[in-house]
Amino acid sequence: MIRYTDLKMTARQDLMQVLPLSKPFTVLIEPSSLCNFRCVQCFQGMPPSSAFMRARGTMPMALFREAVRQLRAWPGPKLKVLKLSLYGEPLVNRDFTDMVKTARQADVAERIETTTNAALLSRTVAERLVEDQLDYMRVSIYASNQSRQEAVTRSRVTLQAIRENLQVLREVKERAGSPRPFVSCKMLDSYGDDNEEFMSVFRDVADEVYIDKPHSWIKVDGADFIRGYYADRADEVMTDLRQHSTPRVACPMGFTTLAVRSDGAVAPCCVDFIGGTTLGSIADGGLRATWDSEGRYEFLKMQLEGRKHENPSCAQCDVFMSDHYTLDTIDGFPVSRLRPSE
Repeated sequence: MIRYTDLKMTARQDLMQVLPLSKPFTVLIEPSSLCNFRCVQCFQGMPPSSAFMRARGTMPMALFREAVRQLRAWPGPKLKVLKLSLYGEPLVNRDFTDMVKTARQADVAERIETTTNAALLSRTVAERLVEDQLDYMRVSIYASNQSRQEAVTRSRVTLQAIRENLQVLREVKERAGSPRPFVSCKMLDSYGDDNEEFMSVFRDVADEVYIDKPHSWIKVDGADFIRGYYADRADEVMTDLRQHSTPRVACPMGFTTLAVRSDGAVAPCCVDFIGGTTLGSIADGGLRATWDSEGRYEFLKMQLEGRKHENPSCAQCDVFMSDHYTLDTIDGFPVSRLRPSE
């Protein structure tokens, strides 16, 4: 299988040449916005009184089936990616393996993937994920030693337990003779020796290990996600991020992506944890109607015209300028071409 970190460079298309898309390349569906960790660099670690923390929940299986039904009924090519994760830990939802099976049987995407912290990856779950052929599992590791793990995740889950869970998955895969799910373990760049320590711990239980770059999420009052994780090295990290950023007017994500929250609300990206942009819902019109809606058109027009400041989420987001996360620049795409020709 292709390494996860190589996927973004495989069969890429020039967005300026293929927009507007008749359907998204990527759809994210959120099995759960709850998480068993409260990481200091994540909105999951925000105070319980915050709007995000109050609105969390798990997606009912019936709602997931309806989302998949809508995707299957949508004419055109398969999605490039169906990602079963968004703002929470997907394995918190006890129906997660049934969701994988449902998505696999529907055959709506070229690949199905998820992102997890693997703390809830039991043998039973591992066997189901192999049986139902989840394509990729990206595993987020937050530290290279136990004291740092506890400080960052604010949980009692040990690194050893996570490693053992991944070892079980590897054994299940080997017994079944299956390369799936391809396990890609990542840790945020420590800007130090912890990088190699992380890779040495997880290299033999994963198909790939790599160092990820941080970003600052949407800025909200009372939270400094970078400083929470890096403490006195935060200024150094922010300097590095600025040096590896490309000034852009338009964020390309909404032009290629839909994200379905656990309550069925549909957003144009996977970064908007504060819920500043809701374009529709599974129950009200559905995915295809949302994609073709006037609201989405106005959102994309806003991006191209440099009016991000008008949106409460986009105004506080700079993830789209990261060279690590964003490979496409669509500045200058004509607004007049946003609507597909009749």
